[in-house]
Amino acid sequence: MNQLKKLKNKVIRLVKVISRSGFCSRREAEKLIDEGKVFVDGFVYKNHVISPDQIKRIRINKKNIVIPETRVWCFNKSIGLICSNSNQYGKKRIFDVLPKCLPRLVSVGRLDLNSQGLLLLTNNTELSSFLENPKNKIVRKYLVTVKGDIKKIDINALKKGVKIEGIKYKSIDLKIFKKNHNHILKFDLKEGKNREIRKICSFYKLKIDKLKRIQFGPFKIDSLKLNNILEIDKIDLKKKLKELGFKNENYFR
Repeated sequence: MNQLKKLKNKVIRLVKVISRSGFCSRREAEKLIDEGKVFVDGFVYKNHVISPDQIKRIRINKKNIVIPETRVWCFNKSIGLICSNSNQYGKKRIFDVLPKCLPRLVSVGRLDLNSQGLLLLTNNTELSSFLENPKNKIVRKYLVTVKGDIKKIDINALKKGVKIEGIKYKSIDLKIFKKNHNHILKFDLKEGKNREIRKICSFYKLKIDKLKRIQFGPFKIDSLKLNNILEIDKIDLKKKLKELGFKNENYFR
């Protein structure tokens, strides 16, 4: 068992390396490997796992694969945009409004069609997975304008974790503010399950007028205008990733 564990620690998925380069998605990389279009150190390589020590050069369609430097952008998504790489029923995607000069990017999590605010974009799929993973307990902060009887909200129960419609939600920090005739709820989440805030508000019979994400871990939206994008400074990004405990990997030796 220990030998098997050690062996697994010594190999990585080749599709992971190819995807990390930004050449294509993992699913597309799998197809390229199976079709014999991936060359490792000058030879066709049809195995889906590989030892990092084996990798000196990967070539696909006569193009050398290079692991790019990790980059992160903050995007202020507006209502009406979907977070998808593929076209869905003719709806406008976030990628339709981004500058065409950007490299291939993936979004860190999603915001639904009727939500707005901070959406992180990166060229590093491993970083996006790290940020999304609940076990890393990275806080997402939201401001939610609602109508309804807020006295029904059990803040202590949310803090301990609640079960709604058969789905268990872990600890949620909630603060309530009042502005004019509306109430603003500030949610701090560490899970970010599908439509989590909307389901919680619906459970307490609250109608959402506006749902906006303002922060994801150390990344903040600040004064960024709607549908504008801003790249994080390299030095600042390095500092933030270190705070989060993310370790960049480069498989090319």
